[in-house]
Amino acid sequence: MKIKYLTILSLLVLAIGSTSLAAKQKPFLIHGKLPHLTGTIMQLWDDEDLALTPEQKTKLKQIRLKTVNGLATLKGEVFPLENEIVNASINGTNPEDLEEDVEKLAELRAEATIIHLNCIYDTKNILTKKQLQLIE
Repeated sequence: MKIKYLTILSLLVLAIGSTSLAAKQKPFLIHGKLPHLTGTIMQLWDDEDLALTPEQKTKLKQIRLKTVNGLATLKGEVFPLENEIVNASINGTNPEDLEEDVEKLAELRAEATIIHLNCIYDTKNILTKKQLQLIE
């Protein structure tokens, strides 16, 4: 009975862990080195020190919407394609036969990275130097 319980518990932990890991996956080429400015700004949206103007808020909402929508579309392509490549490799597919899919995956991740870079650039152009210092 203990073994059965431990097996079920282990499977549950693995399932929860893999689910949370999958939720944290990002479609970018560069991980952990570029800021996610709009996420930080959203947390400080009504902060008195940041003091966003109504005009800034409107522009920042537009940037965030454009970014989130663009990335959502790419995530729907990146992760399934990545899984196909992994499964094909596990099943013994010749790497030459996977080359086209790998190149497509690289293109999608590059596109996601460009969206991220544009978001950073556009956000920085809306904020004042003082506001940028507060969030960076």
